[in-house]
Amino acid sequence: MADAPQAGENRSRHPGLRRKIWLSAVAVLLAVGVGCASPPAARKGDTVVIGLMAEPATLNPLFLTDQVSYTVSAWTNPGLVRLTPELKPAPDLAEAWEIRHGGREIRFRLRPGVRWHDGREFRAEDVVFTYEILTSGALPTPHLSHFGPVREVQALDPQTVAVHYAEVYSSALESWTFGLLPRPRTPEEREETARSRTPVGTGPYQVREWLAGQRLVLEAFPGYYGGPPAIHRVVLSIHPDPVTALMELRAGRLDLLEVTPQQFLTLSRARRGMGPLRLHRSPAERYGLLGFNCREPRLRDPRVRRALSRAIDRQAIIRTVWQGWARPAAGPYPPGAWFSPPEPAMPEYDPEAARQELTALGWNPAGQPPLRLLTHMESRENLLTAQLIQSHLQRLGLPVKIETYEWLTFRYRAIARKDFDLVLLHRHYLPDPDLYNVWHSSKTGEGEWNFLSYHHPVVDDLLERARRTVEVERRRALCQQIQEAMQEDPPGVFLYHLDGLYLAHQNLRGLTPSRLGLLAAPHTWSWAAAP
Repeated sequence: MADAPQAGENRSRHPGLRRKIWLSAVAVLLAVGVGCASPPAARKGDTVVIGLMAEPATLNPLFLTDQVSYTVSAWTNPGLVRLTPELKPAPDLAEAWEIRHGGREIRFRLRPGVRWHDGREFRAEDVVFTYEILTSGALPTPHLSHFGPVREVQALDPQTVAVHYAEVYSSALESWTFGLLPRPRTPEEREETARSRTPVGTGPYQVREWLAGQRLVLEAFPGYYGGPPAIHRVVLSIHPDPVTALMELRAGRLDLLEVTPQQFLTLSRARRGMGPLRLHRSPAERYGLLGFNCREPRLRDPRVRRALSRAIDRQAIIRTVWQGWARPAAGPYPPGAWFSPPEPAMPEYDPEAARQELTALGWNPAGQPPLRLLTHMESRENLLTAQLIQSHLQRLGLPVKIETYEWLTFRYRAIARKDFDLVLLHRHYLPDPDLYNVWHSSKTGEGEWNFLSYHHPVVDDLLERARRTVEVERRRALCQQIQEAMQEDPPGVFLYHLDGLYLAHQNLRGLTPSRLGLLAAPHTWSWAAAP
């Protein structure tokens, strides 16, 4: 884990960006109110208010594409299996399982007494229905191949599910973290279940109110198999502007907030002005990616993409934008996870070599339209990073036009429409080594995760082989080969690893930083009694 930068280490060669960061730091100090009145010193009760930059797009497991939707959907619609903080499978709606026939069958025994939010009993037929509707091809879901080589899912009795595989699938157990849906009783209910943004679930929380762009209110489900959560209400309050969100936190109107690295750095240096708020750091939650649209004629040649990646100064971005609270990245796997290979050497920053390589390839930007770089306006850090990348590429004589959109529009233009040349975003690391849905060339349809249209036959083959490999060391070796192949034929520039940085009220207990993220399990939180 990277240490905080020492005084004087974040000097930038970009004075305009330096001034923006200084002004932002002043705004943070004003918002934090260092030396000013503190918010209420004690907090207790049964409600937690969490500040979010963007709201979920949906809570329906069939259509999840972004991390905030995944996170909140897991509170309402869990799967048969959950992942531990060590990213290992553990029982959830299934209390136990048996792996049979050399891995070609898993027999799940469902947990007794589980109820849907509408009071119905959770049964094996619900698992079968979820699988069937997901794989039917009738819905525009990005998860069509989520369960890998499943041949059949059977309800052997109301409490037993048998999953038969055509071949061994290495992520078979992890795939059953997929959120489940209830088997409908009528055709109308089937249509409603398939299309609902808030389908009935079995999780510790259920949706009570959703005001688009403002707040999402969830209440504890009294019939949850693990017992009613101590936190009865979770309110997700939407605040696209991080300075405003921090003011809300300081005023006591929020209890938990993910903060920017600049805010985290400022706050860590001003602990006496924080009152009852405490900092939390969750390791390597996501990575920064400058993605190439591999369908764009100017970017189809992997040699061009390699040259462009050498023109990007990762260290300058980390130093200038992230204030040292990031580490250079070289691939799509989270550092330190059980399946992650050793990180290779970073591509050397060498703009002159990049210029020579592009010239040798006959790549002449004269008379060409600028490369369109999309990012979303809610992230000030993304905008500053985009401006740095723009300056790096312009040194090569390559004009870049930055286009920013609010989050939902950005997600639609980038993921659904693929309407970009370059795209700058953060991707959360998957807690599973199976990256088939993200990088395989068959996953480039509308709304699917390979929206960079990346197509590499070697990577395709390695992803397929990794799905059929169970032995841990062999899986790690295949991950390393995937990473190496992506260096030779890059889908984008892996810029940096980012930790999750949070500020929470000191009386909020049960917060556990891990690779699952700090927000993974609010049903395990509680308020400490005021002193």
